[in-house]
Amino acid sequence: MTHARRSPRQQRAKSTVDAVLEAATRILEAGQPFTTNHVAERAGVSVGTLYQYFPDKAALLEALGARERAVMAEATREAIAAGIEPARAAIRAQLTAFEGRSKARRAVLAAILRDPPRPGMADEVDAGVAPFVREGERPIHAFVISRAVMGVVRAAILEDSPLLGTPDLEEALVRLVRGYAEASPNRSK
Repeated sequence: MTHARRSPRQQRAKSTVDAVLEAATRILEAGQPFTTNHVAERAGVSVGTLYQYFPDKAALLEALGARERAVMAEATREAIAAGIEPARAAIRAQLTAFEGRSKARRAVLAAILRDPPRPGMADEVDAGVAPFVREGERPIHAFVISRAVMGVVRAAILEDSPLLGTPDLEEALVRLVRGYAEASPNRSK
């Protein structure tokens, strides 16, 4: 994927970027043609302004994914602070991402899966799955269980499964994490 050209520093620029990302999300969700011209028009900015921050559609999709990862991380932290089990908090955040905007979510995920992994992507994934990792856990266990959970969530998104976001799927994934943790031999190094 292509990275954003520059980061907004002033509040007005941040508001512009937010408007562009929200316009992109709405266009994807509505199933309208996803072009930079349509996104700029919907955001109420010139295409030149859009290009100051996003060189192409791929950069827009990447930014939408990054924004949602930040929202999920914050939701996970808040849920943990409220007393929810860390694994459940992280699973719930993944299942409810994009606030029910399934078409936009599917488009962003498809773009991520279409492109080769970029440098640092594994580190971002590992940071996002920290709630699945217990003290003294071997790296292989954290890798396997986090990717298992993400695989189920990805499948539910791409298949447009009616299970996505249901309490049943959340509970099944929590049981998966707990069961794997309990069955893992030699939990320390």
